[in-house]
Amino acid sequence: MFVDVRFHFVTEPVRFQINGLLSPVYSMMSWPGRLSNVTTEVALDETDLRAENSYLKSQLLVLSGRLQKFSELAAENARLRGLIDSTLVVDGRVLIAEIIGVDADPFRHIILVNKGLDVGAYVGQPILDARGLMGQIIEVGPTTSRAMLIADREHAVPVRIARNGVRAIVAGTGEIDQLRLQYVPESADVKVGDQLLSSGLGMRYPAGYPVGVVTRVGKSGTGEFAEIDARPSAELDRSRHVLLLFNRPLRVENAATDATGAQ
Repeated sequence: MFVDVRFHFVTEPVRFQINGLLSPVYSMMSWPGRLSNVTTEVALDETDLRAENSYLKSQLLVLSGRLQKFSELAAENARLRGLIDSTLVVDGRVLIAEIIGVDADPFRHIILVNKGLDVGAYVGQPILDARGLMGQIIEVGPTTSRAMLIADREHAVPVRIARNGVRAIVAGTGEIDQLRLQYVPESADVKVGDQLLSSGLGMRYPAGYPVGVVTRVGKSGTGEFAEIDARPSAELDRSRHVLLLFNRPLRVENAATDATGAQ
């Protein structure tokens, strides 16, 4: 130290060389601290990445749920537009109702709608969707009603063939996508693709509404009546919203509602 202070110009080159020789030693001595810092940073980065990944997954789940809801709203809007813009010629007053339930019996086709006596619904009231007749109300409650679809095996509706006016009865088969024409002679002029319209006979359904389309014309083997199948025009298993058709005069509806309320 005395020599370094007094004769630093002599010892400076020596000190420089010694520092150069000891630099690897200094570097090795600093490795544990550096390694500790790097490990800590990596651990913090991994924790942050895990937290960020978890947050992004939760956000993706939330956005996916919202997207599904938006898709359902868009589909519902399209269905409602289909009812409003339907090409059906509706005679009389109509009211949109929502299907809120179905009968638990797999062999029956009964639905529950969210309209009842509170809006003037009545037994025998026709219901439609954007494509054609769906059925009729068979039971009315204060705020809900039960309706039988035309595919139900206990349902029948008088029809006529749009092409030639031939009259027939269309009955449900219990299959949601199949109807059957009853008591049609084999000699009758019925072809696959013929459109079936309500005839208005029986005074239950108004005339002129699509009921179905003939899909098969065959012989029964008895030589008397033909076996004729049809597909419903209405989307019986897809429609969520329906139209209640008020084909009775309004004063009759009001009288029936007043009478029910008085009881």
